[in-house]
Amino acid sequence: MGLSAENGLCPILIAGDLGQDDQWPNWLLEKFLVSLGDTEKGRGDIFVVPGQHDLPNHNLEMLEKSALGVLGASGFIYILTDREFYYREEFILHPFPYGKKIENCGSYQKKKNGQYAVAISHQLVLENAPQGWEQGKGISGMRLLEQFPEYDLILTGDNHKPFVIERDGRLLVNPGSMMRSSADQISHRPRVYLWYAGERRVEPVYLPIKRNVLSREHIEQEKAREARMDAFVASVKSGGEIKLSFEDNMTDHLRENSAPKRTEEKIWEAMRV
Repeated sequence: MGLSAENGLCPILIAGDLGQDDQWPNWLLEKFLVSLGDTEKGRGDIFVVPGQHDLPNHNLEMLEKSALGVLGASGFIYILTDREFYYREEFILHPFPYGKKIENCGSYQKKKNGQYAVAISHQLVLENAPQGWEQGKGISGMRLLEQFPEYDLILTGDNHKPFVIERDGRLLVNPGSMMRSSADQISHRPRVYLWYAGERRVEPVYLPIKRNVLSREHIEQEKAREARMDAFVASVKSGGEIKLSFEDNMTDHLRENSAPKRTEEKIWEAMRV
């Protein structure tokens, strides 16, 4: 927000997954709201397109029951889900939240001189993807730029690896994660990007990090965790008597195979939807 104040109160665009979980503890919500309300230097408007981690059970219809929904109700941020938003009559923001792929929007025909069309999307976009990779595994960033020439900027989330792709003066920006949350991100430098629309360029601004937070030990611990998860999945697949009721099968499995209480709660919560 300080960066926004230093750059003419420019708006802040977030392409999903504002948090790691759809529910935040009260102390974190309070701290975040206080920081949003501290506008001594001012800040630009904040626009967020929901990602899967923002939504209970990854369901957009349950947005109001999430921490992001609370933040939106506070009036400190704007949540964009389906309708285009005209910002200062200069920028047309087109939201594509989790579960909705980028579409043609007609802005190419509607744009006036000096207006910019921006797609904000939470879907898996890759810097380099082989032909045909789109089939359920993400889509090439260059492919999006080719497919949707009406957008001056396509801002994407979900992929934790940062990259920028340019085609004919139009940009696709995937900022990556703002935190190093897994062991394979030892060398990752969290960042945000400043977009200079008139100059058709972006500039990365790197966020401060503690370099020794992640280590090889973290990598080994993560590998061990993945091995345990693989074993858990294998045990589900392997066996015993198979009943027609999936719920009965799950009950039997959890009775015979211990799982963390939080995991069991998530399983039953998902099955109730």
